[in-house]
Amino acid sequence: MSQPVASSPAVILRGVSRRFTDPGGQVVGVQPVSLAIPQGEIHGIIGFSGAGKSTLLRLINLLERPDAGEVIVHGETLTALSAARLRQARHRIGMIFQHFNLLHNLSVAENVALPMRIAGEPEARIRERVQVCLDFVGLRSKADVYPGRLSGGQKQRVAIARALAPEPHLLLADEPTSALDPRTTLDLLEVLADANRRFGVTIVLVSHEMEVVRRLCHRVSVMEAGRVVEQFDLKAGEIPADSQLAGWLRDYGGAGGSAGGSGSASRPAQAAPPAAGLPGTGLEFAHV
Repeated sequence: MSQPVASSPAVILRGVSRRFTDPGGQVVGVQPVSLAIPQGEIHGIIGFSGAGKSTLLRLINLLERPDAGEVIVHGETLTALSAARLRQARHRIGMIFQHFNLLHNLSVAENVALPMRIAGEPEARIRERVQVCLDFVGLRSKADVYPGRLSGGQKQRVAIARALAPEPHLLLADEPTSALDPRTTLDLLEVLADANRRFGVTIVLVSHEMEVVRRLCHRVSVMEAGRVVEQFDLKAGEIPADSQLAGWLRDYGGAGGSAGGSGSASRPAQAAPPAAGLPGTGLEFAHV
């Protein structure tokens, strides 16, 4: 996989905002946010339900167009592109969704091939990439199977293979493990970590599960009420004791003071116990 010049960030957001009015008349969304994500990083975005995490992620590939601000990916200002140029730029941005978004009338191989086929890639190239990506996620034997016959974890592996097929430089993951059990979640985290290590792909991951972020991500941005309220490094697997996130863990996650843990920041370790959280908030914390 060819990569952009390593000295420039993979993603730069400059004062991006997006506002909606909910059914109750409240203004929600993303307040002006500026953020730079280095190439090759796994960057987590975490916060309570309604904090604006998924909206911010969708601003990166302009699935949501910002009301204001600039979005720069791989040195290209997406917010300044024509519709045709934006479609081309999106070929270098893969996306993984919470509920897989597979087409059930297509086989596994056909689902993986779909973005390349839409982009008009040669069939020989498509066949090659489908085989490589299914080998990578361990599903080559399922190439001719239809999604209805797969487990949830296998469906998400297909979604990862599909996202990787066009050789993206950037992978956006929106709650990719929230529909999975804890052990399957760990398997999927290892697949994502391996994609980052082997291909150098930058990953931006939204999650409300602290254990997912702590095990996988190099850095984290914490969102509250549409704003990024803090950022910190997770490479040592520790959460700063004086951070907003550590406070949430103490208040809601049973962390009891120090929010640091022993999990690897880039490679899942062992199976974690079921997540604990604050009912009704959508923010879950495993026992850390």
